[in-house]
Amino acid sequence: MSLSPHNMDEGRVDGGMHVTEELTTERCWELLRSSSTGRFGFLEQGRIVILPVNYLVDQQSIYFRTAETGPIGGAVPSLEASFQIDGSRPDRSEGWSVLVSGPSSRVKDKDLLTRLWGKAMAEPWGGGERNLFVRIQGYRVTGRHVHLG
Repeated sequence: MSLSPHNMDEGRVDGGMHVTEELTTERCWELLRSSSTGRFGFLEQGRIVILPVNYLVDQQSIYFRTAETGPIGGAVPSLEASFQIDGSRPDRSEGWSVLVSGPSSRVKDKDLLTRLWGKAMAEPWGGGERNLFVRIQGYRVTGRHVHLG
Protein backbone atom coordinates (compact mmCIF):
# COMPACT_ATOMS: atom_id res chain seq x y z
CA MET A 1 0.00 0.00 0.00
CA SER A 2 1.32 3.44 -0.92
CA LEU A 3 0.74 6.32 1.47
CA SER A 4 0.56 9.90 0.28
CA PRO A 5 2.44 12.67 2.10
CA HIS A 6 -0.96 13.92 3.25
CA ASN A 7 -1.82 10.66 5.03
CA MET A 8 0.39 10.96 8.11
CA ASP A 9 -1.97 9.16 10.51
CA GLU A 10 0.02 5.94 10.27
CA GLY A 11 3.38 7.72 10.75
CA ARG A 12 4.61 6.88 7.24
CA VAL A 13 5.28 8.90 4.11
CA ASP A 14 5.96 7.32 0.73
CA GLY A 15 9.10 8.61 -0.99
CA GLY A 16 8.99 6.59 -4.18
CA MET A 17 10.17 3.13 -3.18
CA HIS A 18 11.27 4.36 0.25
CA VAL A 19 9.10 4.81 3.31
CA THR A 20 9.83 7.23 6.14
CA GLU A 21 8.54 6.04 9.48
CA GLU A 22 8.42 8.07 12.68
CA LEU A 23 10.01 6.18 15.58
CA THR A 24 8.26 5.98 18.94
CA THR A 25 9.91 7.68 21.90
CA GLU A 26 10.53 4.25 23.43
CA ARG A 27 12.30 3.04 20.27
CA CYS A 28 14.40 6.22 20.19
CA TRP A 29 15.62 5.55 23.75
CA GLU A 30 16.39 1.91 22.82
CA LEU A 31 18.55 3.12 19.94
CA LEU A 32 20.24 5.72 22.15
CA ARG A 33 21.08 3.00 24.69
CA SER A 34 22.53 0.79 21.94
CA SER A 35 25.28 3.23 20.95
CA SER A 36 28.07 5.18 22.65
CA THR A 37 29.02 7.86 20.11
CA GLY A 38 26.86 10.77 19.01
CA ARG A 39 26.91 14.46 18.11
CA PHE A 40 26.33 17.33 20.52
CA GLY A 41 25.02 20.50 18.88
CA PHE A 42 24.71 23.96 20.40
CA LEU A 43 24.76 27.63 19.48
CA GLU A 44 27.97 29.52 20.23
CA GLN A 45 28.42 33.21 19.38
CA GLY A 46 25.67 33.05 16.78
CA ARG A 47 26.85 29.93 14.97
CA ILE A 48 25.88 26.29 15.26
CA VAL A 49 28.60 24.00 16.61
CA ILE A 50 28.31 20.21 16.31
CA LEU A 51 30.92 18.01 17.97
CA PRO A 52 31.24 14.23 18.35
CA VAL A 53 31.10 12.86 21.90
CA ASN A 54 31.12 9.49 23.66
CA TYR A 55 28.03 9.24 25.85
CA LEU A 56 25.82 7.14 28.08
CA VAL A 57 22.08 7.17 28.80
CA ASP A 58 20.79 7.30 32.37
CA GLN A 59 17.18 7.94 33.36
CA GLN A 60 16.02 9.64 30.13
CA SER A 61 19.05 11.92 29.95
CA ILE A 62 22.23 11.87 27.87
CA TYR A 63 25.56 12.27 29.70
CA PHE A 64 29.05 12.77 28.34
CA ARG A 65 32.43 13.89 29.63
CA THR A 66 34.31 16.87 28.30
CA ALA A 67 37.12 19.24 29.26
CA GLU A 68 36.33 22.14 31.60
CA THR A 69 37.94 24.65 29.25
CA GLY A 70 37.12 23.18 25.83
CA PRO A 71 34.52 24.46 23.38
CA ILE A 72 31.73 22.59 25.18
CA GLY A 73 32.84 23.10 28.79
CA GLY A 74 33.14 26.83 28.30
CA ALA A 75 29.68 27.13 26.74
CA VAL A 76 27.50 24.88 28.89
CA PRO A 77 26.24 26.75 31.96
CA SER A 78 22.61 26.07 31.00
CA LEU A 79 22.39 25.86 27.27
CA GLU A 80 19.64 24.64 24.95
CA ALA A 81 21.22 21.88 22.93
CA SER A 82 20.57 18.93 20.67
CA PHE A 83 22.10 15.50 20.52
CA GLN A 84 21.92 13.21 17.48
CA ILE A 85 22.81 9.64 16.59
CA ASP A 86 22.16 7.69 13.42
CA GLY A 87 22.76 4.41 11.69
CA SER A 88 22.54 3.17 8.13
CA ARG A 89 22.58 0.03 6.03
CA PRO A 90 23.61 1.16 2.53
CA ASP A 91 23.33 -2.42 1.28
CA ARG A 92 19.63 -2.31 2.18
CA SER A 93 19.05 1.38 1.32
CA GLU A 94 17.91 2.16 4.83
CA GLY A 95 18.87 4.30 7.78
CA TRP A 96 17.58 5.90 10.95
CA SER A 97 18.29 8.92 13.11
CA VAL A 98 17.35 10.05 16.61
CA LEU A 99 17.37 13.65 17.83
CA VAL A 100 17.23 14.66 21.50
CA SER A 101 16.64 18.33 22.32
CA GLY A 102 16.56 20.04 25.68
CA PRO A 103 18.59 22.00 28.20
CA SER A 104 22.17 20.98 28.86
CA SER A 105 23.99 21.62 32.11
CA ARG A 106 27.08 20.74 34.08
CA VAL A 107 26.52 17.85 36.49
CA LYS A 108 27.32 19.04 40.02
CA ASP A 109 25.27 16.69 42.22
CA LYS A 110 27.75 14.48 44.11
CA ASP A 111 25.47 11.41 44.24
CA LEU A 112 24.79 11.62 40.52
CA LEU A 113 28.49 12.09 39.75
CA THR A 114 29.32 9.01 41.84
CA ARG A 115 26.71 6.99 39.93
CA LEU A 116 27.96 8.24 36.53
CA TRP A 117 31.63 7.56 37.29
CA GLY A 118 30.60 4.02 38.32
CA LYS A 119 28.88 3.24 35.00
CA ALA A 120 30.64 1.56 32.11
CA MET A 121 31.30 4.24 29.51
CA ALA A 122 33.57 4.54 26.49
CA GLU A 123 36.58 6.73 27.18
CA PRO A 124 36.26 10.09 25.41
CA TRP A 125 38.18 9.95 22.15
CA GLY A 126 39.20 13.60 22.40
CA GLY A 127 42.11 12.87 24.73
CA GLY A 128 43.28 15.01 27.60
CA GLU A 129 41.51 15.46 30.90
CA ARG A 130 37.72 15.07 30.51
CA ASN A 131 36.35 15.38 34.04
CA LEU A 132 33.29 17.54 33.41
CA PHE A 133 30.05 15.59 32.98
CA VAL A 134 27.41 17.34 30.87
CA ARG A 135 23.74 16.36 30.98
CA ILE A 136 21.19 16.84 28.20
CA GLN A 137 17.66 16.43 29.47
CA GLY A 138 15.57 14.67 26.86
CA TYR A 139 12.59 17.04 26.75
CA ARG A 140 11.97 16.36 23.06
CA VAL A 141 12.99 13.01 21.56
CA THR A 142 12.20 12.22 17.93
CA GLY A 143 13.39 9.71 15.39
CA ARG A 144 12.90 8.51 11.84
CA HIS A 145 13.57 5.28 9.99
CA VAL A 146 13.83 5.35 6.19
CA HIS A 147 13.62 2.00 4.43
CA LEU A 148 12.39 0.34 1.27
CA GLY A 149 8.61 0.01 1.28
